[in-house]
Amino acid sequence: MTALLAGCSSSKHLDDQLAYATGKASDYAHFTVRNNSIFSNEMFSRAYAAAMMIKDDTTKEEYEQIAKYLFLDSITVADTSRTVIASYPEGEAGKKLKDIEDKKAFCSIIKDVSVKQMSDPVPAGEDGEYSVLVGVKRTDGTGVVVVGITTDRYADVCGSNLAEKCGVNTVIVQGDAVLSSTISGVKAGDTLESLGLSENDLDKGSFSLSADSVSYNCKSAKAEDLTVICAETK
Repeated sequence: MTALLAGCSSSKHLDDQLAYATGKASDYAHFTVRNNSIFSNEMFSRAYAAAMMIKDDTTKEEYEQIAKYLFLDSITVADTSRTVIASYPEGEAGKKLKDIEDKKAFCSIIKDVSVKQMSDPVPAGEDGEYSVLVGVKRTDGTGVVVVGITTDRYADVCGSNLAEKCGVNTVIVQGDAVLSSTISGVKAGDTLESLGLSENDLDKGSFSLSADSVSYNCKSAKAEDLTVICAETK
């Protein structure tokens, strides 16, 4: 993909699109802290709900019902000795929590280093979903309940769906890399250099871009720490 550095004129439609997208990007940047708080509260609420529903005599069938009711991928319960006493799906019971690679960090809850904990969300597939592990103390104040959740809610926090909210042929740049895009051939993580662009091009406000053999007239604008690029085919 290469960018043609010559300036270009833009249509009224492109100006309107840029104004709309810049507004959306500004809202995202302004409400980042709030969105993160909403996401965290929702994830921890589901973990606490699972902890409240789990009893010492909960059966494997009931674990499955709890997981389905709360839309959980997994449930892992460990006691004060850091031994897993039950899990859904089955297979972790009897193991030491510290020996389960993706869950060993939750031993800190058992050791009272923290009362709740959430892993960094990681992408799960190509449809904007993320996987996250959330741990809270058991309701009796001992041990830990760790739940696995797949959700598309994190996209509102990390901005991976921001370009989609802004409209077609839109690219959101943060720093020197693409945060989100609806231009075919331009994807999250692409650098300005890989697109044949530079900060100077973005500062011009008007430039050309070529991606997937399609040439675009582009205009850009700043939205706090983001740069919004809107394009239309030539």
